[in-house]
Amino acid sequence: MSSQDIIPVRFTEDLAQYADIRPVRRQPMTRKELVGLVLAVTGKHPERIREILRRGTCTYNIFRYWWDALELDPATLAALLAEFPDPDPARPFRPAACLWIRFSDARPPRPHLTVVTKEEAAARRWFRRQSLWDFLLAFAAARTPRYLDYSYYDCADVYWLEPSDLERAALLGGIHRLARREIRRRLARPNLCARLELGCARDA
Repeated sequence: MSSQDIIPVRFTEDLAQYADIRPVRRQPMTRKELVGLVLAVTGKHPERIREILRRGTCTYNIFRYWWDALELDPATLAALLAEFPDPDPARPFRPAACLWIRFSDARPPRPHLTVVTKEEAAARRWFRRQSLWDFLLAFAAARTPRYLDYSYYDCADVYWLEPSDLERAALLGGIHRLARREIRRRLARPNLCARLELGCARDA
């Protein structure tokens, strides 16, 4: 059996608060695609992945997927996982590869998160020479973000930084000056800039 063998996979919305029956859809997947789906949920933890494949069900985003139990021996699974990237703490932060920035207030037990993408922040406001995206990347690059992990969900290397109080004031000032109204509204929560995580695409 190769990684390209097709596995019948079904999925439906996994919204427990509704009692009505959701339509079931079908999405055939290769073994590699199915492993990639589970990987986005678990990270590279072979035993957890084997358990989920064997159990035949997985929740991803708002959908629940299920398939006939799939048993993979450790060597086969290792070969499949080798086709996916590994975390690489030696990779420097590259502003040109950045796809999104996630803002967090870093308050336990669950921090509030807001994501700003390159697409929505790259447009300049009228009479502004700099876009919000350019400002955010320059702010981050000047502080050398640290490597955090590789996100299989986002298909990106993730870096992080925690601005000081003075840096946070400068960051908020730039956001207020350069961001469009909708982004300013999303970032208006107190302390939301306590921590920044930046997702960067990896080279092929």
